[in-house]
Amino acid sequence: MARKSGQTGFFSRNIQVIYTTEYDDSYVLETIAADDMTSLKHAIFGKQERMIETMFNHDFEDLSAGMLVTERTVKIRKLNKKIGDNLKLLYNYHCQICGESIGEEYDSQIVEAHHIDYFVTSLNNDSINQMIVCPNHHSIIHDTNPIFDRRQLQYIYINGLEQRLVLNQHL
Repeated sequence: MARKSGQTGFFSRNIQVIYTTEYDDSYVLETIAADDMTSLKHAIFGKQERMIETMFNHDFEDLSAGMLVTERTVKIRKLNKKIGDNLKLLYNYHCQICGESIGEEYDSQIVEAHHIDYFVTSLNNDSINQMIVCPNHHSIIHDTNPIFDRRQLQYIYINGLEQRLVLNQHL
């Protein structure tokens, strides 16, 4: 708060608020008096924000709602899912990288078939291009995009970490 010269106390200033409009280049500038802010603070004191929002936002209309119809090309991955499913059975639903069976303690089997050379670019769905990984390793691989060394059967990450497969019966 600003101090008014010659006075010992503090005083409140007016607040200016900018609101957007339905037009990208137009805004509304509104001045709110300090007394109005004080009254508002007293009115909402001790109330949950969620309840206050419903008091103000319950009667707005959404004039932009509707359906957008567009034409587009859709790519559909067509592959034989049985190859990955059979590899999951071969590894008894264990990750080839860490050897863990995620979900086992819950009597659940959660592993994923990962294409070593990404299917979207290679279109190779053969078993020698797939490995079985836990969801964590699958996410890490797609997030970091490491190099897979087929001779050493290991991933080499950009940070220098090398991670060998602990399970391998088909590569």
